[in-house]
Amino acid sequence: MAKNIKSRISITIIPMINDMLDKVSKRAGISKSMLIEKALKNFLKEQLEADAKALSKLNFDDLPGEDEWLKLQPKLD
Repeated sequence: MAKNIKSRISITIIPMINDMLDKVSKRAGISKSMLIEKALKNFLKEQLEADAKALSKLNFDDLPGEDEWLKLQPKLD
């Protein structure tokens, strides 16, 4: 997908948040849409990092060995 193609969405937020977005948008010199996009990217990045940390703590000793794994695979005709 091309980076310059964007989708229009609609959100409902409380007026106080909208006012804050207006102020920050003007101060930063970027659109409210770009602020929301950056905030979502940061949120998703943090979520990915948190998920990676949680996954790194998992113990995979209970995974099947190679022979067991081959038995679990469906037969291809």
